[in-house]
Amino acid sequence: RVGIDMNTIASSLQPTERYGLHFRETIDPYYSAHFLEQQNQQQNEQNQLQEEEDEWWDVEEIEAAKAEEEKRAMDEGDLLATNPHPTELLKQRELYLRERSSIRSAKLQRKLTGENWTAKTDGVTQLPFWYNTDTGEALWDKPAVLLRLEQLATAEAEGWGAVPLAPLTRVMSFLSPHPERITCASVSRHWRSAATDINFVKHVFPVEMGAMSMDKSKLDVNHFTCIQDAIKSALHGDTIELGDGHYWINDDVLVVDKPLKIVGDEHDPAHVVLEFSGTIVWRAAGWMEGISIRRPRMASSNKSGDGGERRKEILRIEKGGKFDMAHCVLDNEGGEGHVVVLRGGKGQWEDVAVKGGSGKGGCGIILENNGYLNLTECRVGGNTSAGILCRQRSMIKISDSDVEKNKGLAMIFQDESCGELEKTRFFKNEGGIIVMDK
Repeated sequence: RVGIDMNTIASSLQPTERYGLHFRETIDPYYSAHFLEQQNQQQNEQNQLQEEEDEWWDVEEIEAAKAEEEKRAMDEGDLLATNPHPTELLKQRELYLRERSSIRSAKLQRKLTGENWTAKTDGVTQLPFWYNTDTGEALWDKPAVLLRLEQLATAEAEGWGAVPLAPLTRVMSFLSPHPERITCASVSRHWRSAATDINFVKHVFPVEMGAMSMDKSKLDVNHFTCIQDAIKSALHGDTIELGDGHYWINDDVLVVDKPLKIVGDEHDPAHVVLEFSGTIVWRAAGWMEGISIRRPRMASSNKSGDGGERRKEILRIEKGGKFDMAHCVLDNEGGEGHVVVLRGGKGQWEDVAVKGGSGKGGCGIILENNGYLNLTECRVGGNTSAGILCRQRSMIKISDSDVEKNKGLAMIFQDESCGELEKTRFFKNEGGIIVMDK
């Protein structure tokens, strides 16, 4: 015989083996997962075929029913348009546009009036929240539109003193900082908040933030890459804010002839540094806080083109100027000349360090031409000549300050100048303390 002899194989099996073969062939298929899955698949295929046979549609019957339904609708007036006449299309289009416009208008009105927001309670946390019936949006906090409406109602009830901050700030933006905005700030605390809004402040980027490579045309409003541009753009009474970092000013003279306020880091002036090789000439009222002004370390040459010495003070306050400072450092080390010169100007300084007057006769502070200066908790020292020189009927008032480590006299008074000292400390001044020179 050719092939497998099943009887021979069956006779050679042990009883247990024969039972196992019988179980696998006759019993196990009815209980295995593979067999049951295969049976279910076959049953599903048969059911699907049966459903498809049951769903055969009679197209002619459907068309007849459709025609009958349309005839009934036309007879009863329920059908809006079935093969309308061309003359009626414009009317139907007008009706559609009118209805769409009405729906949009109602939705916009609900958005502006806040009627689309309703208060609900969360089913899980039992906390109240706000739900927008038009957009499906949900918020825990009260929607902004409802807050604005409440502010408007308060303003209508209480008057101008309760005008919402946003529109009040917008109105303030059309006013000049000085004197109009300052006058408005005195009306109430609310008006002061609007008049001193942060958006009115001019910001200057330091070198560390890439100011040298920024595209000026892409900057936001009231943002600048250098102090010169900020001063040029500023109006009378504006505030210029300097962030932490360094600012390079290469101009020989920087003239400020408008009232300005320049602020840096009031906690540590070392964080805001102006590297300036020239002179700041102040001819108007002004305020500076939290800024260090010093000579650039790389500017080692102090010679003019003709070989003579180039003498420059860091700050010069001219007649008519009133320049107040707090928490500042004026350091002329590396330069040549005095640190500060007041030529008929005035100032009131608190916690200001003046040092580095260098070269022949380099003083810390010079007051002349009826200049006036009030120093409180200040430090004047490290100058090659006198710490403070008053002449031409100038006056200085010093309290709780230090005049120290000057190579010349601590103070010199000339030309009927005078001073008032209170709790002022003098030490390590090589030339002495005070000289009255007529």
